Amino acid sequence: MSANSHLPRIALIGISGYGRIHLQLARECRDRGEAAIVAATVINPQEEAENVAELRARGCAIYGDHEEMLRAWGGRIDLCMIPTGINWHARMTIAALRAGANVLVEKPLAGSLADGMAMRAAERESGRFVAVGFQDLYEPGTLWLKEQLRTGAIGGLQSVRFLGVWPRDRSYFTRNDWAGRTEVNGVPVLDSPLNNAFGHFVMLSQYFASPERHAAAAAELDKVELWRAHDIPSFDTAVVAAHTPQGVNLWFGVSHACRETIEPEIAIQGSAGTAFWRYENESCVVAADGGRQCRPMPDTGETRRTMMAAVLRRLRDESVAICGVDLAVQHTRLIETLHRFAPVNEFPPEAVKWAGGPAGALPEVTGLAPALRRAFEQRSTLAGAGFALALRAPVR
Repeated sequence: MSANSHLPRIALIGISGYGRIHLQLARECRDRGEAAIVAATVINPQEEAENVAELRARGCAIYGDHEEMLRAWGGRIDLCMIPTGINWHARMTIAALRAGANVLVEKPLAGSLADGMAMRAAERESGRFVAVGFQDLYEPGTLWLKEQLRTGAIGGLQSVRFLGVWPRDRSYFTRNDWAGRTEVNGVPVLDSPLNNAFGHFVMLSQYFASPERHAAAAAELDKVELWRAHDIPSFDTAVVAAHTPQGVNLWFGVSHACRETIEPEIAIQGSAGTAFWRYENESCVVAADGGRQCRPMPDTGETRRTMMAAVLRRLRDESVAICGVDLAVQHTRLIETLHRFAPVNEFPPEAVKWAGGPAGALPEVTGLAPALRRAFEQRSTLAGAGFALALRAPVR
């Protein structure tokens, strides 16, 4: 942080869409006297007229282009917040680092491993840091559970499984130019439930599976089933079985093609007990004798605030833990590998029931939600759980 100012200077690239969440985080810090918002890139000022007026009234300079903003404020930004589309993460992060700013970039790290490595190289060259918006990795309840696993509270780690089902209608995939896409104008995106909505919990699973204090485990794929009901290039449903170099089995099951909601849950099996992490609920360790220790998990809004506070502390204290590039790149590596590992299967039209109007139609694949539950409990593929459509499709 600059020695010439007692307040960290924040700049934002984007204040619309998910950018509204980052703007609110920055405003809360500003209003508490913890930081100053000095600049923002707004490419749609007419749509954001009220926010632009408020920011300008509080001394924030507004720009129509992020490169122009970074040139004007080179060396004078302490933290650049980047809540943009996946295809912009690497380019904007590297530009901000070269302008002398530390960065908080929204998850995932990048759309490709090559982009992630370029971000890491730019970070090291600049001497600044990159924090990635996997907010749960900053939460005390998550950190407590990780330490319990590391110190053998449930014995040797054997498996980490994650299940989550969130309905998404057609409008979810038409809200921008990258949703459901694998690339945009030649830039990798690899958008999917595993890389976007449920990317948080894939990252958490890799984090819990690593024996190191602040690291994520690499994942070697064993079997992968990728499906789509929506008209998208990527997939909206997946079951992935993998393992870590240490022999911990990983399993992920996700879908946006059901009307039932299954809130994210991570189940962890050890040789002497179990543990679990439940979204906006609790994290718990259950010993073999039935003894139970739990910590509450706050809602996502509070978790994001915890993340923001940690990133601001990191500006003045290098010992503060953040989700950095080296941690987040393991998630990017896994996502890129699975796209190469298996083809995406189409759910047959007769197996998908649509409800609602054309723009907001919501799919339901017959029998998919209970099949995902069975596969989660059995640690199997959809085919192994008896899902009829999967039995007729190839499994890699």
